[in-house]
Amino acid sequence: GLTLRAGEHVLVKGPSGSGKSTLFRTLAGIWPWAKAKLARPADFDDRAMFLPQRPYFPNGPLRDALAYPDPASRYSDEALHQALAEALLPDLVNRLDEADAWSQKLSGGEQQRLAIARVLLKQPQWVFADEASSALDPQAEQTLYQRLIELVKRTGGGLVSIAHRPSVAGFHGHSWTLVPEPPGAPARYRVQVAATGDKP
Repeated sequence: GLTLRAGEHVLVKGPSGSGKSTLFRTLAGIWPWAKAKLARPADFDDRAMFLPQRPYFPNGPLRDALAYPDPASRYSDEALHQALAEALLPDLVNRLDEADAWSQKLSGGEQQRLAIARVLLKQPQWVFADEASSALDPQAEQTLYQRLIELVKRTGGGLVSIAHRPSVAGFHGHSWTLVPEPPGAPARYRVQVAATGDKP
């Protein structure tokens, strides 16, 4: 079985099509075909955030896109400004009341940074990042991954990532690798758990 403990940062690896994203959907509780037994804390949904490769942003004021799915009124302007600045989006700090189709207006890298700003705003304990930095340049990726690590250390949780770049692997001290099973086995892949020895 797989166990995720506070303070652990796990890199999920495996070939394309092996089910890495499906594993995340199972952990999120939104994959109805999972056969495994899943034990999650009662307040897991309130303490965890999932970062997809292509995040969703509603059309409308930027503050609503940043706070989604919470109402933007839950957060102060100062908190919204800080999250944007920490996510390397200083040009958006003074545009909170600007309405637009943000999924079309922003580049892929800007959308990923805005999704990370959303995480930095909400301060979850657990962050699950599915290729969430794939459109970022290496320097931005390093900076933002460091901020995510600092966040989950502060909140007492952990970070689980699906990522292919070796530079991201260094932020994770453990790995879950989906390994192909031989023909006729009950499942196509099994998960191999390992400690990498890296210290984020």
